[in-house]
Amino acid sequence: MHDGRHIIITAILLLSIASAGGILTRYLKIPYTSILVIIGLFVGIFRIFPSLNITPYLIYYVFLPIIIFEGAVGIKMRPLISNILPIGMLSIFGTIISAIFTGVVLHFVLNFPLKQSLIFGAIITPTDPISILALLKNRIIKRGGVPPKTEKNDAGNEAENTDENREIEADCFANARNDVTVSLRGVGDDEAISCDRNDKIAENIDGKENIETLLTGESLFNDGISLVLFEVFLGLNLNGAGSIFLNGGRLDLNSLYNMFYYIIDIIKTSTFEFLYESIGGSILGIVLGYSVSLVLSLATDFLTEIMISLLLAYASLIAAYYLHMSFIMAVIFSGMVLANYGFKKKVSNRTLEVFPIVVEYLTFIVNSILFLIIGIEINLFKILDIWVISLFIIALSLFSRFIGVYLISPLVNIAKNRFKIFSDGLTINKQYKRFLVFGGLKGALPIAMALSLPLNLHLRNEIIAYVFIAVLFSLTIQAISFDFFIKKGYKNSI
Repeated sequence: MHDGRHIIITAILLLSIASAGGILTRYLKIPYTSILVIIGLFVGIFRIFPSLNITPYLIYYVFLPIIIFEGAVGIKMRPLISNILPIGMLSIFGTIISAIFTGVVLHFVLNFPLKQSLIFGAIITPTDPISILALLKNRIIKRGGVPPKTEKNDAGNEAENTDENREIEADCFANARNDVTVSLRGVGDDEAISCDRNDKIAENIDGKENIETLLTGESLFNDGISLVLFEVFLGLNLNGAGSIFLNGGRLDLNSLYNMFYYIIDIIKTSTFEFLYESIGGSILGIVLGYSVSLVLSLATDFLTEIMISLLLAYASLIAAYYLHMSFIMAVIFSGMVLANYGFKKKVSNRTLEVFPIVVEYLTFIVNSILFLIIGIEINLFKILDIWVISLFIIALSLFSRFIGVYLISPLVNIAKNRFKIFSDGLTINKQYKRFLVFGGLKGALPIAMALSLPLNLHLRNEIIAYVFIAVLFSLTIQAISFDFFIKKGYKNSI
């Protein structure tokens, strides 16, 4: 695919297929990402395209930054701060528990080496925030949860959207999005904005906003934590560990001391690397987000402001790469700072209107191409040949998510009830636990991490195959099941 024309033609064909998938999803009632993966499977089976040679660099450096950035700029600070406890504990401790549990089970059941097992656990743990958010957005839109529109005056012109009107309208929308009556009259008429607030519905809206923030925030942050764990486990040196633990096959005080010292040394090194990459990436993102926000104040038109804002995602990636920090954490925090500081004080109203549309459209294109390629690259026949192992991998992936959520959730609720500072956050009930477990869809990041494994890593091909199995199940059967689940349960979940 070195011919430039061939690349352009292939991209056009992929987008055409994706467009057809977008039309089909309306009639088949299947999530868009699932449709794309299924179409990709058939395209791959019939070899309509030659091998597209998807690389981890393409996913890491082209696709992921804009995908994560779109999720980060959409996070609202109020529900995020209110739910910082469940988001933090689930994305950090839940992710670590799930990854280690997956690795240990794989090690003992399939007799995988411990290092490769832990690497697989870290790869399969991250969830895809865009897939889950797309399902929730689609459900809200179908239920009529759309912002109020401006009525037209007698002349057919839209009423002027004054700053005062925007403030009142935003206040009405934030408090009772699903039961608000807003009327705006044109200039020269008596301007009036009436809000028929309903406390119960407003409470529902806040609750749904909280659960969406919990799902999206936890997915974004566990992506960053999982990538750090992946790099930590990849750097582990477990060669010769048995000879360190045992002295000539005899268990004595000296071998026990060596075992203890070796384990402590691994934990110390891994913890330092984990903290440096995750916390360092977060701080880097905050600094870059604040710096770019200041630069935005120098721009004079909305197109330049949008261009600078989009470049922030890739600037965060490049800076994190050279500083050996987590680029996902850098992109997340830079996007959050930009949205909650730069966009509130440093940009024009036109940018606030256009930027969400631009970044959502770019993410839509990237996701469409990416999920199609994933479907094309998956070897369905190879998965069917090892169907017993495939079923085990699928069950392990689901159960490890279940373990992480159900072990951490009671601790979150205890801390919430004990410490007043966390009292505004969600209490994770049974319904929310189900959302978190079944909404833990896998996406592009596991594919990128698997393909980036060193070529000389023992059992590399097996790890890649197992990752593709879990991702295929997640983007098809699990996504379709979760869509059905939120149809039945989301409207009554708060």
